[in-house]
Amino acid sequence: MSVKVQGLGKALACALLVGGCSSPQVADPDIVRPAPGAPFLDKLPGPMLGPFSSPSSALLAACRKILTKPNSSAGGRDHQDFDVRWRVSSEYCAWMYYTPDQQYVVSKLTDQSRVDPLQRSKSCLLPSWVDDPRYPPDAIRYIYALHNHPYGSSLTENDIRFIVSEGLAHGFESETKDGRLRLSVVAFFSRSASEPSCDGFHQYIPLTGQLLKWTRGGANWQCEQTGSVRWSDADTRKFTVQKGSSPCEGSKTP
Repeated sequence: MSVKVQGLGKALACALLVGGCSSPQVADPDIVRPAPGAPFLDKLPGPMLGPFSSPSSALLAACRKILTKPNSSAGGRDHQDFDVRWRVSSEYCAWMYYTPDQQYVVSKLTDQSRVDPLQRSKSCLLPSWVDDPRYPPDAIRYIYALHNHPYGSSLTENDIRFIVSEGLAHGFESETKDGRLRLSVVAFFSRSASEPSCDGFHQYIPLTGQLLKWTRGGANWQCEQTGSVRWSDADTRKFTVQKGSSPCEGSKTP
């Protein structure tokens, strides 16, 4: 990897790179990638985390895990050295799913992505399927499509279109021991680039059209509805986002 450094010492630039400038990259057992020259993965193995008895426990464990991965956070746009941190940042993605054992599990991660030569976006390509050898494929229920946004940006148009396509494949609701859970896409973020922590996440729920932002302050969580999605043409996947800010009714914890 080549990084153009402007006003940044070599030591910091190396620290931002996965594995540094001279040390070989050590394989991370949590992360799977296609072999060199191979097609993108179409399945993710499971599990990585779990089992958990509640979806919120699995969600927050995944948030903490993903944001510990190298270059998962670039900090805010006003953060010192943001441009360099952005160029070397990575998106990681995974599925949180429900098993026949009535438990919630998080799959392994991948950071496979398409190259954006203009560096306008980061996009982890989440496979549509989980391969958990303990269960038949049709016994798995897909609950959350999980990934991180390196500088905490809101969900993208690609995020919204992706989770709708996944809903068409897997269903927009799943019956669980906790009732019917709605499929959604989640993007975790951290306010810190140097010591990332699970500070919040953006969420889109196709069945309700809600765009939510969850933020953590200490042990407490707050939810804000930041907008809603209105589909004008389902066949061509055209939609508009109506922005707004209001409290999330009845939401106290993720």
